[in-house]
Amino acid sequence: MKSILKIIALYFLVSLFSCSDDKISYRNDLKSEIDSTGFDGCFVMYDISKNKKTYVNYERCLKRYSPASTFKIPHSLIALQTSAVSSVRDTIKFNGIPKSIESWNQDHDLESAFKNSVVWYFQDIANRIGNEKMKIWLDTLTNYGTMIKAGELDKFWLDGSLVISSNEQVDFLEKLFTYKLPFNKENIDIVKQFMLWETNPNYKIYAKTGLSDVDKTGWMVGWVEKANETYIFATNITYKDTLNNNFLSTRVLLTKKLLNKLRVI
Repeated sequence: MKSILKIIALYFLVSLFSCSDDKISYRNDLKSEIDSTGFDGCFVMYDISKNKKTYVNYERCLKRYSPASTFKIPHSLIALQTSAVSSVRDTIKFNGIPKSIESWNQDHDLESAFKNSVVWYFQDIANRIGNEKMKIWLDTLTNYGTMIKAGELDKFWLDGSLVISSNEQVDFLEKLFTYKLPFNKENIDIVKQFMLWETNPNYKIYAKTGLSDVDKTGWMVGWVEKANETYIFATNITYKDTLNNNFLSTRVLLTKKLLNKLRVI
């Protein structure tokens, strides 16, 4: 009897730490990698070729947070599609008012503003797009989070009006990668190129980071391309008290560590 109970206990223990089926894998055994950073967080990855999702800390992957600068991905698509910018080289002059981030204190075009996460540039672009067009295009992004309150046109992706889960980030990026979004292919290709983060002989990483002051949340979202395989991912972590440089770097380091543990990179 004791032997049977031990076997049952062992079964449930294994199930607790790692559970999978043909379409979903729950890798709770990897949560220790997140815990070791000292931050709360989660990770989700979608293997396109296998049509399979892997979750680390599943419940958090379904919780919604402000997208912060990760919203620059759909924002850039909308800007290009509506001709709010004439091209990727459409430059907006810096107004001379010092910003907290040095790279923001200069003129920017769409590409440089995307790569440097220049908030003031995208706020200007939002006003060019206008409320009506912005709402129309946001409505086309099926399942891109939800608007929980009426936010201001140039702040809604920053102030908690728009929120999105890690799971929804991955679903959106899968549609972006496979051209299932209602944007011109050339515009999608432009934004994809903006996202190129790292390249080497074995793989390419496309990504965008984000940092939300309103809910103290950091993001790294994107995908890995290698041979004929593509893996869409989203990492989300939260700091409790004061923001520090360690938190900013952890978004990237943790993402790459989990991708490595999953034998993607």
